[in-house]
Amino acid sequence: MPVALNEVALLLFLAALLLDFRRLTGYKMLADSPLKDWTMAKNKRVAFYMDEEWLKALTGLAGTFSVSADEVIRRSLPDVAVSELFFRCKIFAPELRWDEVSDVGRSAIREHLRATYMKGLEEHLARLGVSLHSSADEVEAAKQRALEELRADTTQPLDAQIAKADGDSVYLGCLYDAWKRARAGQPGYAIVQVDIGEAADKPGSGKAWAVLKDGKVV
Repeated sequence: MPVALNEVALLLFLAALLLDFRRLTGYKMLADSPLKDWTMAKNKRVAFYMDEEWLKALTGLAGTFSVSADEVIRRSLPDVAVSELFFRCKIFAPELRWDEVSDVGRSAIREHLRATYMKGLEEHLARLGVSLHSSADEVEAAKQRALEELRADTTQPLDAQIAKADGDSVYLGCLYDAWKRARAGQPGYAIVQVDIGEAADKPGSGKAWAVLKDGKVV
């Protein structure tokens, strides 16, 4: 009922004011205060079930910044300040629901990722000399043309890098673009001999030609 929700919101608002007072004034509660245990920070372990595929996806996300899937979940939760602000908002908008607020965040994430993907795809295609408006056949032809041009340079054969590019079109675009810039003498790009292990990204001995960008093998 609205009345009950307003009462809960008011209690949480008063609690938030108490926490703000403690932060601003440095006020410390007495050891025997009945509010001491309530206000002291405590860590609670929360266990729950979730879909296996969802957990696998979260584990993949966790690997991008070297944490656990549990940490991804924890960082995705609203912090105390956000929770306090939500209940303050409910004072003026009692009908406000958290799922509505969280949908705003999910929509923003989707839009950000979609824009990032489209920007990356556009840049990738541009390296191959095509665009978002090109057909699949045109893109495939551009990939084969790039491989043929790379293979045609027999004076500085890029065998290890070409082998990798043959099965990775994104890497092919990066290699092809860096190769053209190196041949044009653009600063930061070069074609030099390096250890085979470095060029092929695996252990080995001897030397091989490779395209470098800012001193690193592409």
